[in-house]
Amino acid sequence: MSLLKLNLLVLSWMAESCLCAHVVHLDRFTFVDVDDHALFLSQSAVLEQDQNRSYLSGHMIIKRLVNDITLSSTMDIMRPRRPEMRLYTVRLNLYSVLNNGYKNKFIRMLYNNYAGFLNTRPKCPLKPNFNYSLTRAYVDEDLLPDLLPECTYSFRVTFEQKSKPLAHMQLDGRLVAKVGRSN
Repeated sequence: MSLLKLNLLVLSWMAESCLCAHVVHLDRFTFVDVDDHALFLSQSAVLEQDQNRSYLSGHMIIKRLVNDITLSSTMDIMRPRRPEMRLYTVRLNLYSVLNNGYKNKFIRMLYNNYAGFLNTRPKCPLKPNFNYSLTRAYVDEDLLPDLLPECTYSFRVTFEQKSKPLAHMQLDGRLVAKVGRSN
C-alpha cells in the first residue's frame, strides 16, 4: 500500500469518526423474570464500560418451549428543564422480529445491529435448554439521527405471553454530544 493510500485511509477514518455527533453511555442494564419463575433456567445481564463505549452482555436459558411472545416497548427521553418526552410505544410479535419480518426500517436496523452480537440467530420457537448469549453488544452511534439533543433516556421492554408478563428488560443511559460538537 502506498503512503498516499495509507494517508487517505487514515484521514477518511478520522473524518468518519468525527461525523458521529453523539456518544451513548449506558448506566443500567437489567433483565429480570417476572411472574413465571419456572420459565427461566438461567439468565444474566452485564453492563461494561470500556473507554468511551458501553457494552451489554448476558445470556438466557429457558426451560420449556414458549410460543407467541409479544414485546411491549417504550422509550422516553428527559432533558433539564423540559418535560419528559415519550419517543415511542410499540407492541411487536417477537417471532416476527426474530425472522426479520418487519418492514419498518428502524426495527430491521436495530435487529441487524444486535443480531451480530448473539451466539446464534434465534429461530422460532426458542429452544429449551439452549444458551442464548449476547456478547459485548453496543449501540452504534451512527444509527442515531444527528438532531437528537443531549438527554438521559430510558428504554423498557416487557416480554409477554397472552398478556401475562414473562420478563422485563430496561436500559437507562445518557446521550452526550461529542467534544467539539453541539446540538
